[in-house]
Amino acid sequence: MCEHGHFPQAYFFAYTALEEISKSQFSADVFTGLRKEEEFEKFYRDHKNKITNVEWAHEDTTYRPKWIGPDRDDIEEIHPDKPLFNKRQSALYLDVDFNNNTVIKPWDVILEKDAKDIIHIVEVAFERIWEITNEEFGGGQIGTKGFMK
Repeated sequence: MCEHGHFPQAYFFAYTALEEISKSQFSADVFTGLRKEEEFEKFYRDHKNKITNVEWAHEDTTYRPKWIGPDRDDIEEIHPDKPLFNKRQSALYLDVDFNNNTVIKPWDVILEKDAKDIIHIVEVAFERIWEITNEEFGGGQIGTKGFMK
């Protein structure tokens, strides 16, 4: 999407991916007994709590440069902004600035950097989950218990 300039759509889908990752981790916590099923029912519909539940992914980007290839050492330090609910909304909807009598379009708000930042956060989240849960690395834990050890 980014290669075609669809930055608002990319931002929205990446934000949604983070919410889905968050829900999967929370549901694993219910399965392992760390959380109660009643908590999940409330959590499931709360956008802000879902993103708060995966803040670790944003924090981990500090330690995870992005590989840009082709050589192993071709990396780029990325310090992404936190995913924001208002940007998610801006990626989906037009807004109106009544003071200036103008329409604010998603591509006026969501820029290439925003889309690439949040995509990097999603990539780091998947990498960390894979590392923690993969038996090859001695993990095998599911949910946030694996991240708390």
